[in-house]
Amino acid sequence: MSETILSADPAIAPGELRAFAGHFATGVAVVTTTHPDGQFHGVTINAVTSLSLTPPLFLICLDHRSNTLGALLASRHFGLHFLAREQTEISRVFASKQEDKFAAVPHRPGRHGSPLIEGVVAAAECSVSEICPGGDHTIIIGAVDQVHVFGGEPLLYHRGAYAALERERMVA
Repeated sequence: MSETILSADPAIAPGELRAFAGHFATGVAVVTTTHPDGQFHGVTINAVTSLSLTPPLFLICLDHRSNTLGALLASRHFGLHFLAREQTEISRVFASKQEDKFAAVPHRPGRHGSPLIEGVVAAAECSVSEICPGGDHTIIIGAVDQVHVFGGEPLLYHRGAYAALERERMVA
């Protein structure tokens, strides 16, 4: 295995950091919320992690420029969805700047009003617990109020492309 050193400079360029981070395979998630004015918002993310079992907390990170961030902070609730393998197009829709992202995406209202996307492998309904600054993103800790687990194969993202699990028996 060869090593490529992209930069020895302490100020790592965004492209270099993206190249490094791209080597970590992630699931693809969508965060949804409803602004108090009734407008739905949503964005594709991969900066998400389980933070705590007791109390049940999840951590998400949203870019400061995201329209969804303002709506989420106003509503204080959000839906967190783990997309299924066949939902690549839904990921693309929510990663775009198109006006009505929900027009062609099957969804239903959640308990706090955040739209819940149909066909996902799992979804959680969360209430904002804490907000922290994080560079060009805002870190949001959500208290998990309810979970919906449907199962199936997750959609993955690795090195700038969508991917899927390849099931192999691993020997320990």
